[in-house]
Amino acid sequence: MRDALPRGPGREPSARPSDGARSGSVADLDTAWPTVRPGLLRLARSLVGHDAAEDAVQDTYLLARKAIGDLRDPAAMEAWLRRICVNRCFRSHRRQGILRRVMGRLTPASAPASLDLRELIGQLPPRHRTILILHYGHGYSLLEIGEMLGISHNNARAIISRARRSLAAAWLEAEQ
Repeated sequence: MRDALPRGPGREPSARPSDGARSGSVADLDTAWPTVRPGLLRLARSLVGHDAAEDAVQDTYLLARKAIGDLRDPAAMEAWLRRICVNRCFRSHRRQGILRRVMGRLTPASAPASLDLRELIGQLPPRHRTILILHYGHGYSLLEIGEMLGISHNNARAIISRARRSLAAAWLEAEQ
């Protein structure tokens, strides 16, 4: 299954074809896309919100078309597409974080009176938020999440532990 994951800089799929085993084709991708897209859209919505999800899924499709030669096992196409989608969502989180930092310098921040759980999760760092949502929201095991994100199982476990502690601390602070 590891062979089906994208390779290249930034854990994005590269545009060069793989050497060795049979790779997928654009026709295979186009055939599978209508059935895979709704699941990718649900995944992206849970990671980046409703507004940015469509863009993340569209970017996933465009990247997959460009890098379809990297897919060594066409049977693993859905897992490969999920990984691309999660990475696109990570990029979206990073861009939003940079934008918030820049905008925060321009306007003073005002603290909301009370936060709900969704807002508290939204305040977590992108990696923490992503792993938390993949694990609790989508039911992926930490081993699967580690494979999806290219990190070890122990690293995924440590990150989700820190995310839970941060979430609990933020929740207690919001309660006061």
